[in-house]
Amino acid sequence: MISVEEFRIKVRANEFEALLDEVLLADEALHVSIPNIRKINSALRAKYAVPTDKIYVRVVGSAKLGFSMVEKTLEEGQVLPRYRSFSALSDIDIVVICPEIFDFVWNDLSSHAHKSARLPWNSGHLGDYLVCGWLRPDHFPRRAGLRRCDDWWDVFRNLSKDRTFGHRKVRGGLFHSVQHARRYLMRALKDCARAEALEA
Repeated sequence: MISVEEFRIKVRANEFEALLDEVLLADEALHVSIPNIRKINSALRAKYAVPTDKIYVRVVGSAKLGFSMVEKTLEEGQVLPRYRSFSALSDIDIVVICPEIFDFVWNDLSSHAHKSARLPWNSGHLGDYLVCGWLRPDHFPRRAGLRRCDDWWDVFRNLSKDRTFGHRKVRGGLFHSVQHARRYLMRALKDCARAEALEA
């Protein structure tokens, strides 16, 4: 796996495509085994009745690289720096790419929106991410009884309880296509490059 310094050198050289293909979207993850990645895929397949080969699962973030690519601001305002190491407090972040599951969940959300008295329904940040090709489950409507949304949380709650993941929170973002996931990851790489330029 790539070191922080090697990563930063490639970012400064704008080697974004190579980082995407050879590192960020590669199968291996530093802190999640290939069998555990398959376990995530199998859990999604079982819950949504979608063939395994239609679900593309990749670990991202510090569980993938051993360090985080992004700064993170905690609720109390503390800022965690870019390139911080994977730690006992780190979550396991997953990119799930599956048009079929995406459409199942989107259909539930669409039905919910059409039941709203207001059109268009005020989707908050959910809609902001949807136009970028992905669904953030933490922005799903609360206590709305949407089966496919609830199924998503069931899968990831069960994975988070699984001792093979070290009892860490396992969280997934649902993308419509590989292209949408690439755009999301490319933004993160370019953000790293801007930060490197400011430090130079």
